This record gives sequence, structure tokens and C-alpha cells, in this order.
Amino acid sequence: MRRRIIIYNRIRNRFEKYTPFTRGLVNGLKYLLGGICVAIVLYAIYELAYVGKPERALQAENEYLQEHYSQLLSRSLLVDDVLDGLQVRDNQIYRNIFNVDPPSPEMLFFTGDEERLEAFYAADEKQLIASSSEALDNLSHTVKDIDRQIRAINDRLADESFSKTNFPSILPLQNFTLTRTGATTGKKINPFFKTLYNHSGIDLMAPYGTDVIATGAGTVVEVLKQGKGLGNMVIIDHGGGLRTTYAHLSDIYVAINQKVARGKVLGKVGNSGASFSTSLHYEVRKSGRAVDPVNYFFASLSPSTYSDMLILANTTGQSLD
Repeated sequence: MRRRIIIYNRIRNRFEKYTPFTRGLVNGLKYLLGGICVAIVLYAIYELAYVGKPERALQAENEYLQEHYSQLLSRSLLVDDVLDGLQVRDNQIYRNIFNVDPPSPEMLFFTGDEERLEAFYAADEKQLIASSSEALDNLSHTVKDIDRQIRAINDRLADESFSKTNFPSILPLQNFTLTRTGATTGKKINPFFKTLYNHSGIDLMAPYGTDVIATGAGTVVEVLKQGKGLGNMVIIDHGGGLRTTYAHLSDIYVAINQKVARGKVLGKVGNSGASFSTSLHYEVRKSGRAVDPVNYFFASLSPSTYSDMLILANTTGQSLD
């Protein structure tokens, strides 16, 4: 039986149990180890409840991004394959119609590349995924629309009544230079009244008496000689809903119902009707609707010249008639 020792504590004025130093040291270590264990448990709880929560959220987001990135990559590769196939078909159709290689897209003008790159680098992952997904959806719709148009063109080419020589695909003037390009279709300023109106063709400036030629084979359906409006003009029906108009002529060398070949001289450039100067007013109409004639000049222009002409024609604000 262990004997206990009782001593009198003068400071506290009471009797107390005497504890040897070693036993007190052991008890102190016990309390210290117990406190450390409690601190470890509390830190683990804090780590799991608070610090680990953002990390788990980031891990889940990372898994989400990886999953959607794989899906977008698969869709992108599929769309790229489809676009490559469409490009080959489109180039072949273009050669069949115009007898020339199609223009390179890089030769046309594109703007805003720097701004798009800055926006791309500034966006976070979620914004990039959302914008990429939207872009792929739009691209998929575009691919379907292009495929539908190519099918329609193929059907047109298969039609025996269609002849590629009928397609109005050359410039209507001989020895034409780019600097003589005037205003094309759209809202333009009338040179006489200085008011806006819808210009239905393109103004091609040329010296008086320059030969005006048919841009495609067809039938002359109208010949007018008048001193107002578009003045002396010739209208040719090329079939398939396409018609071309040649106005402000000084002389006319064809008659109604006459069959003309591509390159046939129809008349001479003049200043008849309401024209500000000697020029040719040239129109292309598809099913009665005026379209931009520059889009039909591919067979006469290189890609770079076409791009320059497109810019000049669309930025010229005043017409000549």
C-alpha cells in the first residue's frame, strides 16, 4: 500500500498532498500531449470543413472543364472535317462555273483580329467554353446551310438547260481599270439632288465610245432609247432568273429577241439619260432583285483586285446617276 504524505502549505494556509517532482512532470506531459491531440483534431476539422471546401470545388470545376473540353475538341474536329469536304466541293463547282480558280479567303479583308485575341486571352475558362460552344453551334448551322446551297448548285449544274457561258461572270467593259470603279448597290447620294436613294447597280467610268460587252450569253429582252432616267439601255435575260442591264449607252448594236454570246459588243459607253458623266450603269438582277454586280466579276479579276474593287464600290457614297 502506497503511503501518502501530507504537508502544510504556509502560503495557502492549508494542508495539501505532497507530490514528488517526477510525478508532477509526468502529469504535465500528459496534459501537454492531450492538448496537442485536441489541437490536431480541431485543425483537421477546420481543414475539412473550411480549407478543403474551395479545393474540392476547384477540383470539381477542373473535372467539369476537362470533360467539356474533350466534347468541344471532338465537335471541332468533326466540323473541321466537314468544312474541308465542303471546301473541296465548293472549289470544284466554282471552277465549273467561272473556269478559274476560286479566290483565296486570305486575300479578302478581315478586321478585328487583334480585338478578338485580346478578348480571348482575357476570358476565363467558363467564358471560353461558353463562347466556343456557341461558335461551334453557329458553325454547325453555317455548315448545314452551305451544304444545302452546294446541293442546290449541283442540281443546277446537272440541269441540261443550264450553260455556264450564260452566267454573267465578266466585266462589261473592255480594258477596264480598277480606279474607274464607282458606287455599287445600296443607299447612295444622288449627284443632282444630293439626297439618299437606293442605287440599283454599279457605276463603271469609261471614256466616251468604249465598247460595252455582254457579260454572259443570253437573249436581248429589252432595248430602250430615251433621254431621261437610265437613258439608252439594253437588258439581257441569261436564264435561271438572272438578268443584266447596260445603261447610259451612246450607241446600241443589238435588237430585241437577239441571241448574244458572252463578250458580244452591245453598244458604246455614253452619257444618255440622267448621268453625271460618261459611264456605264451596270445591273445584275436575280429573280427581279438587284444584287451587287461586283460579286459576279470573279472571272475577270484576281482575288486581290476583287477585294480592292469591293472596297471601292461599297465605300463610294455618291453615284453618277
